[in-house]
Amino acid sequence: MPVVVETQPRGELMVTTVTLDSAPLNVLDLQMCSDLHESLQLIRNDDEARIVVIRGAHQEFCSGTDISQHTPDQMPALLPAFHDCLRRIYDLDAIVIAAIEGRCLGGGLELALACDRIVAERSSLLGLPEIHLGCYPPAGIVQLLERRGYGEAVRMVLSGQAATADSMARSQIIDVLTDDGTLDRAIDREIDGYSTISPSILAITIRQFHRVGRKRLSSALLEIERDYLSEVLPHPDSTEGIEAFLAKRKPQWADRPGLVGRDDVAL
Repeated sequence: MPVVVETQPRGELMVTTVTLDSAPLNVLDLQMCSDLHESLQLIRNDDEARIVVIRGAHQEFCSGTDISQHTPDQMPALLPAFHDCLRRIYDLDAIVIAAIEGRCLGGGLELALACDRIVAERSSLLGLPEIHLGCYPPAGIVQLLERRGYGEAVRMVLSGQAATADSMARSQIIDVLTDDGTLDRAIDREIDGYSTISPSILAITIRQFHRVGRKRLSSALLEIERDYLSEVLPHPDSTEGIEAFLAKRKPQWADRPGLVGRDDVAL
């Protein structure tokens, strides 16, 4: 199964672990997004878990959405399906923790940024490399502006550079930094900090955080998603970037000065 869900008690609380399990890199394709959405909806419907941990199998978190499905016929379904998974996180009356080891890139980082807390091993690799494929991370733009300053958000998205969690310790992205091989212990310590709280009061309180987060994400993301599908997806440079990535070659961007998008006379 691409998504594995396990629930167990911890002190006064029930803790559910959601594991992305699609070797080798836990890529978010349409099937994974569908299973993740269903899993998050079931957790919400059960209304039992007050801590939800999202992690990846195979010592990898997630390397993002499936590049092979970044096509005009599949992306209009994949992108909204992925964004719906992010929205479902805000529907949970639970503290949601991203547990990161290995690679956490592109949509994987957007998934982590949708969580309330991020716990990462020092050598884990985080980044938004979409710009090198001729596109951008729609949710990541909104999320980084919430967690980081404007200039840093621009640099991270437009450079496309990935960095280790250790080097991002002061970035306001990583909440807890832990040594390699100690992720499980770090998650246990994080959970212990909430283990004596009233489950009902925890749910009521985190609901307020999620209500604000849901409003901020929804108000901006729909417009960015629409622009992405109408401007970026059909753009020649986006097509070239995806094809170059899949062919493992350097992209050849079109030589055109001036406007881009709807008013780009070269389109």
